Amino acid sequence: MYNCVFRQNEIIKLCVGKTVLDLGFVQHSKDSAYKTTWLHRKISEVAKTIVGIDILADKIDSITESLQTKSIKWDVTKLHELELYETFDVIVCGELIEHIDNPNAMLTGIKKFMNKDSIFIITTPNPWSYIRIKKIKKNNLEKNWLNSEHVCWYSFETLKNLLLRHNFKKVKFDYYFTDSYEEFSRYGKGIVGILRKIRRYFWIRKIPKRMHDGLFFVVKK
Repeated sequence: MYNCVFRQNEIIKLCVGKTVLDLGFVQHSKDSAYKTTWLHRKISEVAKTIVGIDILADKIDSITESLQTKSIKWDVTKLHELELYETFDVIVCGELIEHIDNPNAMLTGIKKFMNKDSIFIITTPNPWSYIRIKKIKKNNLEKNWLNSEHVCWYSFETLKNLLLRHNFKKVKFDYYFTDSYEEFSRYGKGIVGILRKIRRYFWIRKIPKRMHDGLFFVVKK
């Protein structure tokens, strides 16, 4: 669809039949695990195996047990100390790096779980997105809408520079339009739904990729 990337759909596609390590898989709080939008559950349905690492992992033990997935309570900035000695086909770091006050430690630690064929997927909000710039232009300042757990922003160039500085090799540097196609295509019924559909397809045509909602990078070791 006009060369758009939908974040969750693209991640799931890359995880089909693969061994997956999902970092920060809880997604902010245990409440996320009860939502139909929880990415970890969606990945577990298509992956060969999946391991989740999160400082909040113990909060949802009963859910991961029901999914028959492995979860580990751990700080992602201390991966080098974790007694896990296997590599994975895919490592997912979705909407996490903006929460991390020591990204260098995390990026260094991730490499112990990668082999020459592994891919590392990293996504993060785009500070120069159409929606965020529009808010600033309307004097709706960052302090009013920023996630209180975020400690930094990464632009396309700064994230690229960070990954290259850690000697990761580019597979794909791209943007994602929004979180999922299902979310995007939830138009509603009647005339309101029709108008909403027209408006959203207009957005896709109008908004250049560099102003899409987030960054979608894939690298190798």
